[in-house]
Amino acid sequence: MKSTMDVKIDLIRSDLLKGKPIIVYDFDGREEEADMVFYAGTINWESISTLRTHAGGLICYVIGRNEAEKLGIDLMVDLLRENNKYSHLVKRPKYGDYPSFSLWVNSVNVKTGINDIDRAKTIKELHNLLESEDPYDLFRQNFYSPGHVPILISRGLKERRGHTELVTSLAEFLGLKRSMVIAEMLDYGKSLSKEKAIEYANSNNYIFVEGKEILGLFE
Repeated sequence: MKSTMDVKIDLIRSDLLKGKPIIVYDFDGREEEADMVFYAGTINWESISTLRTHAGGLICYVIGRNEAEKLGIDLMVDLLRENNKYSHLVKRPKYGDYPSFSLWVNSVNVKTGINDIDRAKTIKELHNLLESEDPYDLFRQNFYSPGHVPILISRGLKERRGHTELVTSLAEFLGLKRSMVIAEMLDYGKSLSKEKAIEYANSNNYIFVEGKEILGLFE
């Protein structure tokens, strides 16, 4: 008989592959934020609209470290450290971890890049790169920077335990590509509380999962 968590994991995988979001909360005492999360392989403009209107935070494309290496992109903090003009801007945030931001990009096939259709197209094309035999050259041919889709790179759960690492690790555990789309859930003037995030998830029949549950999958 499957455990409660095993059943939950099966439901998470099923929902993500259907194009349905899940809600992921990090940890008490860290950012204490809930993110709405989609699998990038199913992203469409309606998904982006949902992230924009129901989550409200920055819509980001998230990949693993190995995927970033195949694309030939680095963390922004490393790029800034290498430039004497901007190195002084690299500082550790109050919650403790250096940000996981890399480049901000657009597909060359979009118009302005910011509307829901354009952002969905950029993200879907980024996801498709991971299935190609030559992601490095295709990335340079088919995208430009700066754009409207920030790419986040996971450092791995052993080094960092933010949403970037949580959702890429979850995807890997589920047997999916480490290719996700996230946005922070916001309230009036501040982040949505854990209690309100749970209430929202329940009212919309979305699965709510905590960082500690994801960590437990790897213990």
